[in-house]
Amino acid sequence: MDVPGRIASYVAKFERAGVETAHRAFWYEYGTMNGLVVNNSQPTGTWWLYKWYGDMAGRMVTTTPSTQTGLDGFASYDATRKIVNVVVGNESGTNTVRVTGIGALGSSVRVTLESTHTPNRFTSVPAATAVSDIVYRVTGDQLLVTVPNMAASDAYHVIVQPAGGVPSYQQRYEAENASVFRAQRLTGSSASEGGYVGRIDNSNGDHSTDSYVDFVVNVPTARTYTMTIGYANGTGATATQGLAVNGGSWSTVSYPATSGWGQFGATVSTTVNLRAGYNVIRLAKGSPGFSGGTGYAELDHIQLT
Repeated sequence: MDVPGRIASYVAKFERAGVETAHRAFWYEYGTMNGLVVNNSQPTGTWWLYKWYGDMAGRMVTTTPSTQTGLDGFASYDATRKIVNVVVGNESGTNTVRVTGIGALGSSVRVTLESTHTPNRFTSVPAATAVSDIVYRVTGDQLLVTVPNMAASDAYHVIVQPAGGVPSYQQRYEAENASVFRAQRLTGSSASEGGYVGRIDNSNGDHSTDSYVDFVVNVPTARTYTMTIGYANGTGATATQGLAVNGGSWSTVSYPATSGWGQFGATVSTTVNLRAGYNVIRLAKGSPGFSGGTGYAELDHIQLT
């Protein structure tokens, strides 16, 4: 449970099986966040694997292990920022990770490699260990990344992005990956990444039946961001939802009518003031402190720039 290389293998198998939620075994030790921190706040080596996993954005992509008991891992592709994240482990020696289908990143990519090791459950590991930072040429829409001197107990993080970088900050968050309260995750061919949230229906002042979606976002600096919302509204009239950031005051977002339910491509834009790091953006038909939503709108994604 606290060996990063082994956990990488288990997470990979859960992802391939389509597991929605899994839980760590619970061993109670005060102030350790179940073994992920020591002294209430200092990360362990295992923390960094979970952070790499939690920071993945875009969509999870298919991984194929070398064997069922050897090198394995999980990966994501964020088409908005053009970044591939791969976490591997459970093998020793020098190994190769083949990354395919990356033509959209350009002919040259920057590959950053870092690792995490945990000596034990109660030792602080202040940061992941930098291994290499190399520019590779992409050949035939694929890339071979060498991971040298692996230890089976350690996990390794491979980050692939355009060699020239992404010109400006932008990040897309899919509604179906957000926290959904009394609404429903649905699928649709025109939705970004194939999923969206609909049936955000309830707003009658009764907190037990409110409907809303919470996006947890992570931004580099405190400032005002433009937030673009992908949506559908098949009512034939403008619909509205409430918008609040970090439990603050409410504003209203208006969604003009679109061609139909589950038909995406339309967007509306507004601005949000965010602090550096993690923020919670709520879009609500009804929520504690807000019961003013009108009509109905389905949410595909939000994008911050």
